[in-house]
Amino acid sequence: MSKLYKGIDVSHHQGKIDWRQVKATGIDFAILRCGYIKSKETVDSQFENNYAGASSMNIPLGIFFYSYALTEVAARKEAEFCYKLIKDKKITLPVF
Repeated sequence: MSKLYKGIDVSHHQGKIDWRQVKATGIDFAILRCGYIKSKETVDSQFENNYAGASSMNIPLGIFFYSYALTEVAARKEAEFCYKLIKDKKITLPVF
């Protein structure tokens, strides 16, 4: 039988996360929101904290960017902003 993996997705909505506790509960991976563009480019206010905390616990990471894009031009702008936010990060899972 194959292993079932448990993961979480997080953003500023969860507040400040105790990543040591997350690791202790057996979470296998985390997907972090890095930001979005609604009326302006916005970095999730907990993105850097979540990245640092999960990384310090060696929790494999993926990224999600909340999309409001309705056109190809808007989608490209979002993709470029997302890349700017994550290009220097060690990310082992997909970007969504």
